[in-house]
Amino acid sequence: MSTRFIHLGFAISCCISSAALAGDLLDTYQLAKQNDPQLAAAEATYYAALEEKSLSRAGVLPSIDFSAGASRVNDDTIYVERPGTSNSGTSISYTNYTYRLELRQAIYRRDSFLQLDEADIRILQAEAEYQAAEQGLVLRLAQAYFDVLAAQDNLHFSRAEKEAIARQLEQTRQRFEVGLTAITDVHEAQARYDLVNSQEIAAQFRLDDRREVLHEITGQYLQQPATLRKQTPLPAPEPADPNAWNKLALEQNLALRIAHLSSQLAALQVKRSRSGHQPTLDLTLTHNYSKGGSFVDEVTSNSIGLQFNLPLYSGGGTSAAVRQRLHQHDAARQKLEQQHRATEASAHTAYRSVTASIVLVQALKQAVISNQSALDATEAGYEVGTRTSVDVLNARRELFRAQRDYAQSRYDYIIGSLTLKNAAGILSHNDLVQINQWLEADTPGQP
Repeated sequence: MSTRFIHLGFAISCCISSAALAGDLLDTYQLAKQNDPQLAAAEATYYAALEEKSLSRAGVLPSIDFSAGASRVNDDTIYVERPGTSNSGTSISYTNYTYRLELRQAIYRRDSFLQLDEADIRILQAEAEYQAAEQGLVLRLAQAYFDVLAAQDNLHFSRAEKEAIARQLEQTRQRFEVGLTAITDVHEAQARYDLVNSQEIAAQFRLDDRREVLHEITGQYLQQPATLRKQTPLPAPEPADPNAWNKLALEQNLALRIAHLSSQLAALQVKRSRSGHQPTLDLTLTHNYSKGGSFVDEVTSNSIGLQFNLPLYSGGGTSAAVRQRLHQHDAARQKLEQQHRATEASAHTAYRSVTASIVLVQALKQAVISNQSALDATEAGYEVGTRTSVDVLNARRELFRAQRDYAQSRYDYIIGSLTLKNAAGILSHNDLVQINQWLEADTPGQP
């Protein structure tokens, strides 16, 4: 009975492990959302920023302090009499109990009210940074996922080319043995085989490398990702106007929004530094109680007052802080301008990249067809003696190169489309949903 349960548990374990090794783009994205450290850090930072409001509000809300104490007093008094008489004295001992309760309410503290405004901006900034982290995860995950697919394709093409050259090498050796070809053809085929063999090794290393990058994001190794279908759509950017995308980027790009909020925050910090020259006014309510003493047994007092404070000189620290904040504000404005230009440039570049990728994919698809025809013609010529084995090797190399470039161009188109939406600040999980429809379950051994 126990043995059967062990076998069953092992089978279930194997099934779970196998399921963890395969998945499509959406499955991988869900893993990334759960396990990506960058997104988790951004989320924690966002929740930490939400506490800024409560921290700043504390400066304008009432504060209540309570203090209490107890002391034991021994009072010995000696009275010095006239000469010739004895001295006299008294000794009094008592315990004194006190407590103090004070309520303080800020009436005018400009720096505290400015801190409230700063907290609002910090929260908006943290929210934008978290949204940027979410969009960044979509792009990073897609890049890592399709890098794995590209590395798989490259390994497949290297193996296919190696197998084809191995067959040609064997054929060339046989032809040499019967005197139909020169030894140089054998050496050329052997050299090409050795080169492709080294390329296969490098391709395997690169695939392992790409899987590690994906593992860094998802926390799991994905051995059989769903692959891109042979026939996939190539939708052009909508709207088909680079200026419209540029306008959208300037309105919604999250990096630009963060830079804008940083500039606003720096301006507020200048105002708060200047408030160090301004007076403060607090309302105080105090209750004092004392029990025990040599003459009065119990004392209670209540007071209400206004406390006014005007800073006159602080060693030049306040003025230096103002100058420092002014320089920091200027730096923030310059960074905002730089980010404004970078956003425009990234939107323009991404739009051109997508439109160029569409044309390139179509051109490389035709190149694959043309190179296949060229290889067929070269092999036919080789059979009748009009072409050499070197010609066949070169034609086959060009075919595999075209196939690699075509496969890579399709991945580049997808990443380019996501990059454009990221630049415009509209990238979301829904974009992965659309791309996931272009994928199909991987067949082991296929590109």
